Amino acid sequence: MLAIEPHDGISFATCEGLLAMRNKLFQRSFLTLIPLVFPLLSLFFMLSCTQRPADETARSGKMTLAVDRQLGDIADSQTKMFSSYYPDAHLTVTPVSSNKSIKLLLNRSVRAALIGGKPEATEDSLFATQKPSLRREPVARDAIVCIVNSRNPSRKISLEELDALFTGSEKKGLTPLVTVDDFRLQSIFASKMGKRRDDLKPWACTSDAELIRRVSADNNAVGLLFNSSPELTIETSKKNSRIRILSVSEKSGGTPPYLPTQQHIFDGRYPLVVTVYYVYYRGDALAAGFGAWLGSAGQKAFERSSFAPVKLVERKIFLN
Repeated sequence: MLAIEPHDGISFATCEGLLAMRNKLFQRSFLTLIPLVFPLLSLFFMLSCTQRPADETARSGKMTLAVDRQLGDIADSQTKMFSSYYPDAHLTVTPVSSNKSIKLLLNRSVRAALIGGKPEATEDSLFATQKPSLRREPVARDAIVCIVNSRNPSRKISLEELDALFTGSEKKGLTPLVTVDDFRLQSIFASKMGKRRDDLKPWACTSDAELIRRVSADNNAVGLLFNSSPELTIETSKKNSRIRILSVSEKSGGTPPYLPTQQHIFDGRYPLVVTVYYVYYRGDALAAGFGAWLGSAGQKAFERSSFAPVKLVERKIFLN
């Protein structure tokens, strides 16, 4: 910026007047530019937060994945293995209750979601409104299990008996329990009975851990959990566990009951099998790349866990 200094013919007073005029003109110009510059800056920061890097690929970039709470451990294992093969890929897992995972995906807080069971009708209807559209791919199999106190003499139960117990039509002194915010489990279970979630009348627990504690302390308590629940895995691994997982049959008589073993979940003989889905937006390279991993190499990780893979894992045998 040019300085104005006094010289022959121009006094200090005149210089001060010129400086004041210059400052007013500068301030006026600055104030005129603010309405133009501020929206541009806001747009720049908004785009920098929402747009993905142009150089992101199916094997590189950063992505956050929302997962139903019981899927947190397996999702963490899968993302770590994916990143070990592709070091430029950085995936963050966010475990949430099942009523939040799809919401986070729909409002673009995350770029993909791993969910236990099909989305509810209200969620599914929103899928069609999304642009780009959403893809939903089956990647594994889980199950809903029925647990009782280890002192309870029961070893098996039918879907008919579970229906009567959890809809309140025939409780026989038993206390049905579910986790209060596990809406997807309740919806899937109700649909297996030909009912709606609102038809169920169980007692609600604040968490899977509380549900297990109540069953452990009450001979008449009957709880429903996902087989993949970390709290259930911890409890059943104990030498002196105070809960028992019941075998389940389709009907009270004539059909054999099955435990939720990996083989029975895979071949569908266990009646309460749940498909695990991976959901992401079409055109998202990294999200699609991780989905491809879950459907191929990631199937081995599912097979080594409490889940069943969605398809047989190919094995190569080399003969010398």
